[in-house]
Amino acid sequence: MLNRRFLRVKALQELYAYHQSNSGNLPQAERHLLEEVDDLYKLFVYQLSFWVEVKRFAERRIEENRNKLLPTEEDLNPNLKFVNNRVLNALEENKHLRSLEGKYKINWADAREDFIRSFFVRMTESPEYKEYMDGEKDTFNADKHFLVTVVENYFADDTLLYDYYSDRDLSFNGDYQIAVYLLWKFLNEMPASFDATTKLPPVYKDEDEDKEFVVKLFEKTILHADEYRELVKANISNWDYDRLALMDKILIFMALTEFTEFHAIPVKVTINEYIEISKFYSTPESRRFVNGMLDRLSTLLKEEGKIVKTGLGLIDK
Repeated sequence: MLNRRFLRVKALQELYAYHQSNSGNLPQAERHLLEEVDDLYKLFVYQLSFWVEVKRFAERRIEENRNKLLPTEEDLNPNLKFVNNRVLNALEENKHLRSLEGKYKINWADAREDFIRSFFVRMTESPEYKEYMDGEKDTFNADKHFLVTVVENYFADDTLLYDYYSDRDLSFNGDYQIAVYLLWKFLNEMPASFDATTKLPPVYKDEDEDKEFVVKLFEKTILHADEYRELVKANISNWDYDRLALMDKILIFMALTEFTEFHAIPVKVTINEYIEISKFYSTPESRRFVNGMLDRLSTLLKEEGKIVKTGLGLIDK
């Protein structure tokens, strides 16, 4: 579920918080890092559960309309395409999702009805909903495509959803956009065979290796910070080190850790990863600086024999 880039982002966020807090308690910070990784997964589970709750709200509304004193023809014979959505039905019946809802204490009964109603109304007023409900295709792929499209077009900028999750857990603030992407990716790749017994993807692709990766990246970046600081200062040009943003320093320090401590990760992979991450956490000017510094420092460290790569780490393309 969480690939190495997301783990790098979590380490980046926690390193920033660690330096801002000046706590100096490394073991505590490492425990918090792993808790934050789990919280990101928790938010992903919340997003899946939210879709199921929207479906249940739609079912309740259909039943209420049928029981009106003077129901219309549409009330009596509603379009059931959304409440019969195969993806949502599969999620509602999925045992693993139910167990994770219990683990994370997800209970929509404590959510205000108007919050769910607001999202449902906005969704039903969208052109994507109207196209889906009126469409002739009645297949699993059509059901999935509709949900993916709604997530893609509306979730990222939905302030009500963001505020709701933030109220539930402050750690969700920095993870909302990532969780939206994880939801989009999961729905987009969901197979038609997904049913009540299918397991949701785990937090880590390989728990032992990925946990070791993110903790080691976090720990070594902190332990070698003084060394990295002097290295950057000695090789900086046309920039004032003391005026560099803390985020930019951390990005460079993390890349230096990967250069020297992770022998199976190619240098170019590391550089590309941190350039991509910097697109979301730095300014365009800072990105150019990070890119230039990583190129310069990787060349210098190679010449000094401080970068030793093995296995896959030898692939330099």
